[in-house]
Amino acid sequence: MGVFVVSSVSNSRKWLRFGVIVLALGCIGTFWALDGFSTIQTILSLAIEDTPTATIEIIYPTETIGVEVITPSPEPTVNPIPFEAVVKIVAVYEENGKLKVGWTGSGSIISSDGFILTNAHVVLPNHSFPEIQLKVEITLQDDHPPEAMYFAEVLQADEPLDIAVIRITTDLDGNPVDHANLNLPYVPLGDSDPLHLGDPITILGYPGTGGETITLTRGEVSGFTTEEGLGDRAFIKTSATITGGNSGGLAADIDGYLIGIPTQLGYGGEDRFVDCRVLADTNGDGKIDNRDSCIPIGGFINALRPINLAFPLIEAAKEGLVVVNEGQSHPPGMELPDQGPVLYEDDFSDPSTGWSWQGQQGQGSRGYVNGELHIEVLLKNFTIRGTAGESFSDVVIDVDVNVVKSTGDADFGVLCRFQDGGNYYGLEITETGYFIIWKNVGGVYMLLMERSVPSFVMQNIRETHFTVACVGDTLALAIDGELLAVVRDSDLTSGDVGLIAGTLETPGVIVGFDNFRVSSPDS
Repeated sequence: MGVFVVSSVSNSRKWLRFGVIVLALGCIGTFWALDGFSTIQTILSLAIEDTPTATIEIIYPTETIGVEVITPSPEPTVNPIPFEAVVKIVAVYEENGKLKVGWTGSGSIISSDGFILTNAHVVLPNHSFPEIQLKVEITLQDDHPPEAMYFAEVLQADEPLDIAVIRITTDLDGNPVDHANLNLPYVPLGDSDPLHLGDPITILGYPGTGGETITLTRGEVSGFTTEEGLGDRAFIKTSATITGGNSGGLAADIDGYLIGIPTQLGYGGEDRFVDCRVLADTNGDGKIDNRDSCIPIGGFINALRPINLAFPLIEAAKEGLVVVNEGQSHPPGMELPDQGPVLYEDDFSDPSTGWSWQGQQGQGSRGYVNGELHIEVLLKNFTIRGTAGESFSDVVIDVDVNVVKSTGDADFGVLCRFQDGGNYYGLEITETGYFIIWKNVGGVYMLLMERSVPSFVMQNIRETHFTVACVGDTLALAIDGELLAVVRDSDLTSGDVGLIAGTLETPGVIVGFDNFRVSSPDS
């Protein structure tokens, strides 16, 4: 007889499962009955409190006035290295129907519609290049040379500050651009006032050395320079090494905001120049060519003009105002020193007075004609100078000047403290309408001041009277009794006196000098 043991165990398990289910349902019912619902609400509310919320504001228009579709301008290039906003500025001049390069500099695009911030000396003509056009080359890639795309015009320039704002006007074919659709990348303007010692600075630009692509240098704020009328932050000094061509470029803070313009107002030593150009005969061979040293344009080495000083010019440019400020070329009320005893004079009636001359046969000539000393320059880009063979410290020099044969772009004037062919001061005016004061020290030629001459000088430029004072650290130039310029420089304290005449593109100028007199300043 069989026994169904397995079947009995199976039935027992079924009853056990049923009991568990009933017990579970009972527990749930009890939980619910004991305000389980409110407990669940509390748990859910706690979870919701830990979840971030967003506020949505719905604005309903009160009036329908039509729909205007506007193409948004690109956002400024907020980039720690905003290289796309840097341009190369090329000053070109026309010769024989072709455009040739005079010099180059850098600039920063500060708006999508073509405003560019740079240095004044990068975009203004000078005595060597009185008529220029400004070609703008755009940075498309950091490993490619910039691409020439536009011409620009000067809207604002302040020579004492050495800051300028230009604006793109045409393409390379002379067609006007549509400013609204230029959509250029640009750098946002920062604030230079919060800068402190040690703050990092990035310099971007197109130097004259280092290839054709954009160059980056890094440094930090190393100090500030005070200037009368500009306060304690006239310049930001930086440890970054700024080389030629970077002048006018972009100086950014750590976040990529424009806080300064690389600028120079004179030689600062260590053979580092912000901007150099071959403009004069620095090696004494009578020719101005690539064998001559470049001329540093400007002053402090490794210094930036703070962006805050540029704001008034930027605003004026955007309002469409065109202003070029040459500034004061001498302190108001300043006069030439009175003249004391005569130290030396020559009316050029006697050819044997002992003057020494630079220049060789075929390059030019000097001679005594009708009681005048005539200097003739037969080559273009050439100068001839002569010295009296004396030595003085503080002097006031007078001489009558007569342009016997004009070429339209000649220069002529007076030398003082001439020690040798590489050390002397020059004070000149040019037929192109400029006066220039410069120095050659250690074979390095540097402009100390360059300005447009007043209209009365241009009216009588072929027959003028020069008065030059070299007293202490002061160099002063007056034409026909009118003081034009005063600069200060202490590199040279004594030396010979002399005369100079030169040409640019047109040879054949003849300049006559008479009644040369050297006096001591009246103490």
